[in-house]
Amino acid sequence: MIYMPTDKVTHEKVFICHACASCPDECYICGLPVRANFIRLPDGRLLCARDGKTAVLEENQARDICGEVVETLDKMFSRFLTLPSTNVEVSLVDRINLYGEFTVVGNDFECPDVLGYIHSLTNHGLFKHSISLMSALPRAEFQATCAHEYSHAWVFENVPAERRKTLSGDAHEGFCELVAFLLMDSLHEEEQKKIMLRNTYTRGQINLFIEAEKKFGFNDVLDWMRWGVSSRLNAANLDDVRNVEMPRPKAGPAATITFYVEQPTPVPDTLLLKGISSSKSRPLALINDQTFAAGESAKVRVGTTNVLVRCLAVGGHSARIQIVDSGREMELQLKAGK
Repeated sequence: MIYMPTDKVTHEKVFICHACASCPDECYICGLPVRANFIRLPDGRLLCARDGKTAVLEENQARDICGEVVETLDKMFSRFLTLPSTNVEVSLVDRINLYGEFTVVGNDFECPDVLGYIHSLTNHGLFKHSISLMSALPRAEFQATCAHEYSHAWVFENVPAERRKTLSGDAHEGFCELVAFLLMDSLHEEEQKKIMLRNTYTRGQINLFIEAEKKFGFNDVLDWMRWGVSSRLNAANLDDVRNVEMPRPKAGPAATITFYVEQPTPVPDTLLLKGISSSKSRPLALINDQTFAAGESAKVRVGTTNVLVRCLAVGGHSARIQIVDSGREMELQLKAGK
């Protein structure tokens, strides 16, 4: 008799015999039975020989990957935010210790499938974050979990305390998942993106955050996180992400201010690629009056109006963009001699 279970990594049917099908031990990652050449972790989980090669098992490896994640996210969102790094301590823990941490008061940021947690403290205005990530995760899943936890640290340091009290827990987690999702998108980890979208952990908020980021841009999402009026995103009224109440500056002593009015700088009546930076690691495209990196969205002046544009890719002499409101994609080329 032949059995055909599904490999959770490749999503393909695998032929196995009755003896393997009857084996009570299975790989934590792929879900297939393991009988030999497997890795047994201290918390009882097993890894098959194939998945053991790609799993994150060493503390130094975990810290190196986290450093790469933070560096990549800082480059992606350099115009919008900077993630904490020097005041963050990262640890690799097994599943038993990870689950045990949730019995400690204060560690209340449970991540998807309990893959990690963060404990943040503040003392006289100084912040400190302790992040623990579960061992033996596949590299892409580990990267996504790391990005999620660092996003929690950013929220703790940058979202006002009063806003954090009114912000829905699902929305809080949805934002952190958005950052992780955008990281996976930039790394072309399509399978991990599908896994994140299938997860019901945020009760649909991750889908709404992705939609809001595409429609309005990442900066508007950040503004809503910090100063939004609603506690969570609503599918029936996604435009509410622009409903924010920024704090008014405290009144100071009256001063005499002299205004110098200049004529506005003229801009093209259409979208033009005016220049591309020479950086190979992170090329930038100058479109009309706005600078873009791949994956960024912003409003661009076109004549007397503004157009919300998302940069899809930046090449050596061209940039691929999308007009967010219409969904239309365009390829902008540098003029000869640029």
